Amino acid sequence: MRLDTLTHVLDHQGPFASALLDVSRTTEDARQRLVLRGRAARTELAASGAPDAVAEEVVERLLEPTGTPGETARFVVAGRDGVLVDDLLPHWSGHEALTWGPLPDATAWLAYRDLAVPVLVVLADQAGADLIHCASWGREPAVVHTVDGGIEHAADGGPARADLRGRTDELWRFNARVVVADLERLAGTEPPLIVLAGDPRARHDIRTGLPQHVAEQVVEVERGSRAEGAANEAFVAEVDAAVERTVDERQRRTAARLEEHLGRQYAVAVGLADVLDMTVQAGVDTVVLDEERAAGHTVCPADHPYLPLPDGVHAAPAVRSDLLVLAAAAATGAGAVFTAASLLPDDGVAALLRWDRPAPG
Repeated sequence: MRLDTLTHVLDHQGPFASALLDVSRTTEDARQRLVLRGRAARTELAASGAPDAVAEEVVERLLEPTGTPGETARFVVAGRDGVLVDDLLPHWSGHEALTWGPLPDATAWLAYRDLAVPVLVVLADQAGADLIHCASWGREPAVVHTVDGGIEHAADGGPARADLRGRTDELWRFNARVVVADLERLAGTEPPLIVLAGDPRARHDIRTGLPQHVAEQVVEVERGSRAEGAANEAFVAEVDAAVERTVDERQRRTAARLEEHLGRQYAVAVGLADVLDMTVQAGVDTVVLDEERAAGHTVCPADHPYLPLPDGVHAAPAVRSDLLVLAAAAATGAGAVFTAASLLPDDGVAALLRWDRPAPG
């Protein structure tokens, strides 16, 4: 993933108060428990050095209703310029965070966003399709776009002079072409995962009409129809499984790419010190980070005076290595992938580089 969201935060003056807390309201006493947690958070932030106004602003955001059912977390970052990030994390699980420091405590938030999968569901039948677009499946609301053809566009010569079967076949093909046109438009130049469901004949006609770069992103499932809609539990479970496979495949490709670079001894940096050195040279293309292992190490920023870091960070006595690596990567336009690949060193940090360079050692 690109780190533009982090870059936006780092454009502001630190230090930063960061809070990632469970704000689910799934029990009768959830509101009361959240208020008590907010009071404790305010005290913790103030004890860490956060100005009272900043701590108060963070807690106010945490206590605002989310309108999101089920398990939900909220990530808030604030500084002297006010609240810089306020993001809901549906279906989040993990460790809560509450910090005041020279860099935003954004690793868990970015790792959550890295698992987002945009999905375009196509529920097709003879008449057309419902196209259900979701920027992050299971996390954000979906937008439904209905595509319907019509019998008036049947085979040339009109219904009266063509046999019934021919008119029906042409109607299927025409409506499939209408769906394909809208599907291509919604998919864009970088198509998301496309889940194709509904009538088998309609699925076939749509799939064969897609350009190759779009068809490569298509997964067909057996359940789901326009009559049932996307609320069918069995169908949703199939889409969930397709999304999970997509995430697994994404991480597998990252591990394979890292293994290939290590095996060929080029265009790779391994270990925290080597990655930071290459970041100074703006040579890092993608940081590969195990958030748990990396968070267990700290760095003295003064030992790396040429790292592109925001004002005030170099004066800090110690900063968590994951936060430092991500901030430096964001400053140089690098991306990040979050994985616990066994190929990573003990400090949980490696990087794929922008140019060929023999691997160390």
